[in-house]
Amino acid sequence: MAARRQSHVALLRGVNVGGNKRVPMAEWRVLLEGLGCTNVRTLLNSGNAVFDAVPSPKLPARIRQVLIDGLAVEVPVIVKTAAEMAAIEAGNPLGAVATDPSRLIVAFTANAEDLAG
Repeated sequence: MAARRQSHVALLRGVNVGGNKRVPMAEWRVLLEGLGCTNVRTLLNSGNAVFDAVPSPKLPARIRQVLIDGLAVEVPVIVKTAAEMAAIEAGNPLGAVATDPSRLIVAFTANAEDLAG
């Protein structure tokens, strides 16, 4: 039986800042669609995208490679499922007191060791 598609978020680090590492959103959507992603949407000029895909631990590496091949842009790529994003939100220890989402920041890294220190 084929795996079911799930909603995902792709977060690109350091794109479209000061004219560096340009990732045009229309081209970004096409690259994701070329990987088989569907229902692709992007947020402003952020490099962030939401899409549906079959979950795979290889998805971040595949996205990173298509950015290199298609746009000559090499950046860190973080991919989370909608369920993982919901768990992150639910696990916010300050959720009851920090109720203004415009003041919330979440840091993502490829692995937890990057946050140690």
